[in-house]
Amino acid sequence: MSEPSIRRRVAVELVALAVLTLGYLVVLPRRPVGLDAGLALFALALVGLTARETRRRIWGAPPGSLSERLRHSAIHMLVGTAVVTLLFAVVGALAGGCPLLRPTLAVGLVLFVPWALAQQTLFQFYLLGRLRTLLPRASPVTLAILNGILYGLVHLPEWDVTLLTMVGGGVWSWYYLRDRCLTPIALSHAVLGTTYFSWVRCRDLAVEWLDGSA
Repeated sequence: MSEPSIRRRVAVELVALAVLTLGYLVVLPRRPVGLDAGLALFALALVGLTARETRRRIWGAPPGSLSERLRHSAIHMLVGTAVVTLLFAVVGALAGGCPLLRPTLAVGLVLFVPWALAQQTLFQFYLLGRLRTLLPRASPVTLAILNGILYGLVHLPEWDVTLLTMVGGGVWSWYYLRDRCLTPIALSHAVLGTTYFSWVRCRDLAVEWLDGSA
């Protein structure tokens, strides 16, 4: 399949995805996490069916060895995540009322990891790859910003989460373009999501998810 044909197909996919996503957000502005998770699993199944073609036609061979890319991504994600986590801890401590070491914090983090990995697979491996194909002349920074904005918008109508995930999504997208490693990005996402909701928003994600109230 020629590059123009691939771009046309990608354009059709993204338009259809945009229409469906917009309709979903408008019809269901407040959604239980179970519904989002179910749709994410369905989308992951579809992405899995086309994963081989996505790797071959959309992404191509990654730059450098896996060990080098994984090391680079892990170090940068660790440092960046530690800094932002410390910031969340300071904000939570200054606001008061939210325990930093609640017993269920680790449970919430464990539950968040597969959810973060699912989101990063959809937005980095699938969506970012197609944006890169559709806009072949765009710089990595431009693609990262665009993907970050789209990633944030699906978190509406929670504006604080939307703005934070736009920034985080842009950074994660840039590192995925650079290193093509999902695991460090997903772990960063899980840690930041867990600590933000627990320390800044004072929510116990483990309790909410296990009893289905989220």
